[in-house]
Amino acid sequence: MQRAVLLLVAAALALPARPIVAQETSDTTPTVTRLVVATGVQNHEPVGVAEQFAADVGTLYCFMSVEGHFAGAQLSQVWMHGDEEVASVPLTVKGPRWRTWSTKTILPSWTGAWTVKVEDSQGNVLKSVDFTVGGAG
Repeated sequence: MQRAVLLLVAAALALPARPIVAQETSDTTPTVTRLVVATGVQNHEPVGVAEQFAADVGTLYCFMSVEGHFAGAQLSQVWMHGDEEVASVPLTVKGPRWRTWSTKTILPSWTGAWTVKVEDSQGNVLKSVDFTVGGAG
């Protein structure tokens, strides 16, 4: 009996160590690692990143980077002016690292507080970014 137990312990110690948590979970939801609002995108990177923009800014870009172990996911960037949803832009991310963005034309009269929320396909908010239009841009 002792010999069988020793053989079992020796066999277990000979196996390569693997993280148990990684095997028990299979999180396929992307993680938003960067979310910014900018005045443009050049060479797949945001330019003119700020938290406050002039009322005559014209078009804004919400740029995001996502990472994770997912085969592909549908996310939405939801543009909110105050409490009112003014746009919802579906974006497909294909992982394991992905950069994408949406744009929104901002009318000069749409001043005040804004938020862009990133939602998964079930409507869960993964991340959000706040900014103001009508300040010193």
